[in-house]
Amino acid sequence: MSDLQYFISWWFTIFALGLTFLPLSYLIFKRFWDCGWIFSKAVGIGITSWLVWFLSSCHILKFTTGGIWVVLVLSLAANAALLVYLIRNKKFSISMSNILNMLITEAVFTAVFAFWIYLKCFKPEAYGTTEKLMDFGFMQAMFKSEYMPPEDMWLSGHDLNYYYVGQFIATYLSKLSGVGVEYGYNLMLMMVAAFAFSMPASIVANACRDMFADEKKKGSFAEQIFPVFTGGLAGLAVCFTGNMHYVIYARLIPWIRTMLGLDKMAESSGYSFPGYWFPNATRYIGYNPETNDKTIHEFPLYSFVLGDLHAHVINIMFVLTVVAILYAYLQYRREKMNNARSNCIYADSGNTSGHTIWGIPDCIEEVFNPPVVLTGFFIGLFHTTNFWDFPIYFVVAGAVILLSNAVIYNFSLTTLKLTLFHAIVVFVTAKLVCLPFTLKFHQISTSVMLCENHTPLYQLIILWGLPVLCLLVFIVATVRNQIQDGVYVLGENRAEAKSKPGRDIALFRFIANMNISDLFIVIIGLCALGLVLIPEVIYVKDIYSGDYKRANTMFKLTYQSYILFGMTMSYAVSKMLFYTRKKGRRIFALIMLVFLIMTTGYFNNSTKAWFGDWKDSENYKGLNAGEYLKDVNADDYYAANWINDNIEGRPVMLEVNGDSYTDYCRISVRTGLPTLLGWRTHEWLWQSDETGGLPEIVSKRGQDIETIYTSHDVNTVKQMVGEYDIEYIYIGKLEREKYEAGVNHMLLQSLGKVVYPAGFDPDDSYDTTYIIKVDR
Repeated sequence: MSDLQYFISWWFTIFALGLTFLPLSYLIFKRFWDCGWIFSKAVGIGITSWLVWFLSSCHILKFTTGGIWVVLVLSLAANAALLVYLIRNKKFSISMSNILNMLITEAVFTAVFAFWIYLKCFKPEAYGTTEKLMDFGFMQAMFKSEYMPPEDMWLSGHDLNYYYVGQFIATYLSKLSGVGVEYGYNLMLMMVAAFAFSMPASIVANACRDMFADEKKKGSFAEQIFPVFTGGLAGLAVCFTGNMHYVIYARLIPWIRTMLGLDKMAESSGYSFPGYWFPNATRYIGYNPETNDKTIHEFPLYSFVLGDLHAHVINIMFVLTVVAILYAYLQYRREKMNNARSNCIYADSGNTSGHTIWGIPDCIEEVFNPPVVLTGFFIGLFHTTNFWDFPIYFVVAGAVILLSNAVIYNFSLTTLKLTLFHAIVVFVTAKLVCLPFTLKFHQISTSVMLCENHTPLYQLIILWGLPVLCLLVFIVATVRNQIQDGVYVLGENRAEAKSKPGRDIALFRFIANMNISDLFIVIIGLCALGLVLIPEVIYVKDIYSGDYKRANTMFKLTYQSYILFGMTMSYAVSKMLFYTRKKGRRIFALIMLVFLIMTTGYFNNSTKAWFGDWKDSENYKGLNAGEYLKDVNADDYYAANWINDNIEGRPVMLEVNGDSYTDYCRISVRTGLPTLLGWRTHEWLWQSDETGGLPEIVSKRGQDIETIYTSHDVNTVKQMVGEYDIEYIYIGKLEREKYEAGVNHMLLQSLGKVVYPAGFDPDDSYDTTYIIKVDR
């Protein structure tokens, strides 16, 4: 029940944010069957958290509960004013059908959210050999900071040089909902998982609904079932599936072994084949077989199970919101695009209602359209959360806008000029949104290199063959349908098409004759294909070299590819299954559907391996992500609790540093207080220059920490303590274990007073965890 109250508090917070921003969301998504209710939550979270971050970065407003409420009141007032404007101008109309669909959407979201929370409570700890400790520490540091960026918890005296705003958004919601970081960590992660199901479902279901209207499909039963089935399949594909690696290595190969009797032969000889370990699906290229080109190709389900609250995970809800905004933009231009297909209106027809600027009809209305501006806002937000998504979705947005312009204005100069204007608006808006971040951020990696290694074709087919095949067959089927329908040439005859510049180009005729749903699916599908191919050609250089040169590039690009492919594949398979004219296509779609459903087996495999038997309530641990320390090191746990309860602000507390992905720096993580140096490899990355060499500040601070703990020269130690503005010194099990020379307890205790534990006896220095407050 205690976990339930935190869940309800979080759920109510995001519900209230969604309700507050419903007027703005309605302006964008009014053609969605639920008026974009699920995206209203993301819009509310994104805009309010950005405002709090922006104002605190400019030192205008403190990141406190009071400061948050100032932003919320202003947001409520702005949306109320917008609602009044829309009502007065008769531009706001929500029907009972819309409300019913909103309730259904909310019920689906809440059910998936609650399910993921239940799973997470079987392994809630923000702990392990990944980066959970780092993510948790970021949130603790920001929770106690009044202005952004926060002081780096692992490099005291310096701002955090990382894409931290994703974790800031999680911290913002934790503070607003009152649940704190310990519970907010897991609630944020699982909320994103719920969005990863409900958002793709909404996008694809609305695309199916529009397809019915555009293609005038008949059959009320199919009209109701097709969008629901396809939307549910899209949510499943993005949130609950693995890749074909699981199907082949966990299902197909073991089945072949059994059929051939190899398992019995191995058993008789005392050998057993290894089972399937779920991370293998994300570490295939370069690992099986072992090569000098090791890469990463993760996907959302793996992230949700593993539990790292990384920027690319948090950003899932925002990238899906951008995808939805782009589809809503096509809905907005639907009438113009349909008219252009029918040769009713052309760029030079003069049939416009606004001002013509630089030869572009309705230029102001077109360029400063709300979906375009909001797309720019979120792309700017990506620059601060997960930079890779900034160029990815700038290109995706550009592709959608360019091709919709081409349908309306032909492949003409007007199309290029208008697209350029759109690009400027999106880019400038994005740069203004992220300006406080970029002014203080030191770029980590900038060099683009040609790939020296390439993925074997068979591995590409195993990982990406299913969605790519679905996309290509769907495109071919669409072209053949256009030819059979006799609409491949626009207008009454080919001569008329030739009389309009650009309209007789084959590519244009293919694009122009697709309804907006098919066009959108093809665009995001081709973008997803491009994201798979790019790391086979180039990669971005960072400190990871040798066998891991292109690992990060492939990771960040193909992660988004997986999301886009999930929606593409679901729509393509379902449409061919429901509405194909050829028996062969229907059989193909059915086979693809079976394979897609088989990939959901990865969910059962991974959750059992990571969470244990989650059907047995006896294994339930709870929702608190920080409680793990009590089992790992009880002395550190109680000391960290004392620090959180008794030390105000964020003074520097010295603790021993160590290698990345270890238990070192556990106090700075658990309390958010800055220390001299944290995980060595991470600070190396964050402080590195173009050479990629170990920064001097990292090596020097490591040496100085050892000097402070072990030196017998009191003057040198005092000088360093003053130089680094150290107010507290922590001595625990790890500090005593690291230095062979031994911690100089007597010298350290002479620097101030032992404030924890109460009644400390100096004779217990060698086996007691204690904290010294340095005399100032």
